[in-house]
Amino acid sequence: MTAPPTVVPSDAGYEAARRGLAVSGVAPADRPALVVRARGVDDVVAALGRARARGTGVTVRSGGHGTAFTALRDGALALDVSRLDGVVLDAASGTADVGPGATSLALADALDGTGFAFPVGHKAGVGLGGFLLAGGNGWNQGEWGSACESVVGAQVVLADGRVVEVDAQHDPEAFAVLRGAGPAFPGVVTCFRLRLWPEPVVRRRTVHLRPRGAGDHGRAGLTDVGAWADALARVVAPQVELTLVLVPVAGGTPAVVANLTAFGRDAAHADTLLAPLDGPLPAAATAVVRSATSIAGLLRADTVPERPVGQVGPVGPVRPGCVAQQAWTTAGYAEVLPRLATGLGQALSGTSSVLVSSASYRRSALPGPPAPSPPLHRPLGTLTVAAYAVWEPGVDDEANLAWPSRALAPLADLTTGHYVGETDLRRTPERLARCWTDGGVQRVRALRGRLDPHGLFVPPPGLDAVAEPSTAPAPYPVDLFPADHVQDGVLHP
Repeated sequence: MTAPPTVVPSDAGYEAARRGLAVSGVAPADRPALVVRARGVDDVVAALGRARARGTGVTVRSGGHGTAFTALRDGALALDVSRLDGVVLDAASGTADVGPGATSLALADALDGTGFAFPVGHKAGVGLGGFLLAGGNGWNQGEWGSACESVVGAQVVLADGRVVEVDAQHDPEAFAVLRGAGPAFPGVVTCFRLRLWPEPVVRRRTVHLRPRGAGDHGRAGLTDVGAWADALARVVAPQVELTLVLVPVAGGTPAVVANLTAFGRDAAHADTLLAPLDGPLPAAATAVVRSATSIAGLLRADTVPERPVGQVGPVGPVRPGCVAQQAWTTAGYAEVLPRLATGLGQALSGTSSVLVSSASYRRSALPGPPAPSPPLHRPLGTLTVAAYAVWEPGVDDEANLAWPSRALAPLADLTTGHYVGETDLRRTPERLARCWTDGGVQRVRALRGRLDPHGLFVPPPGLDAVAEPSTAPAPYPVDLFPADHVQDGVLHP
């Protein structure tokens, strides 16, 4: 067996490999003992054998989009599986086998025009490994559910080197925890088998808004915009995503971009889904843009695109610094948006933003009978609020790293949980326990004890230090929607 490509601190390429473990151009100074860039399953097995022989803990970079820096740990063997990026479509069964390193755009491109689709992440560069392990807040979640609900099986390399299939028939508890544990999952997923959905016709309307306000960071205007969004959220069908992106504006009120994205059976259905937007717009509206696109097209036309900052450092082009923080809430837009005003006014970078969306949980009936092994992940609110700091490295790094937590602090009393895929576990490790419903921490710890009894995989910050929360929010809260549309905790239009 050929040794996998490995770099150690004395190698010339070590710093580039170390920094490559994080999506952010500003990352902690942790120095792994070695970085292994696997090219296949055999490389993963060999790397874990090497770690066992050396008594070295293992971290995994699975896809590479997370900003919690969990793959960077002093003295660990950092296993980078981003090169396992194959996509194989099986049209006969309506499934695809996808490597953890495949990106949202790669999968969307592979499916474009085939008649199939998948709820990939909302940014082109999202690595599907980390995205699916965290649960996956993806496109058309109102109808298709969280992306992890469409995972039907996975190939996993365990701590002892065994290569196993994990699904509802083979270790259903491991299959449940795999879909939501994020970096706490005790194994290396080398391939996901995904259930695909019928390819939709995608139509979008984008409303640009400039809330008005003097001396209050636009709070009054944001309340008006929020009331308009609440009214839309009550009437749009599950196949419509409603997402607001708030962008700081130097010396003024934030700009808001409202995207309503419809996933129709055909063009006429998609247009009908957007009909609720034909009503009056708030006074803050400045422009409405209509577009016809595809899921791959959505990824290429992101509202806040990722881009290099134009610098060239000693190890190549310098990527932007970036870090995220997220909160679930059952409050409405009108209550949430004005609370974000001060934090947006304090943003140090004009490329930072806050996303507020009512699209990140299932609002349609589950297809077929209840799943025998439901995922550990489930949405913990009717709105997801996520703050993203994006900035030029070397410019107020520490303040920018802290900004997402500060921006969401005014929502503390409204917060009903967190999403492990967008929680800053380095800065707020105590939030890990609130990423799952009651009993989730115990389930993750129990599975780690069974599959990794010697603790080969380094736990993410917070797993071993925090206790189970005393209370947890009810699953699938639906406070924004009429009660008579709810059956068994799921909204039915």
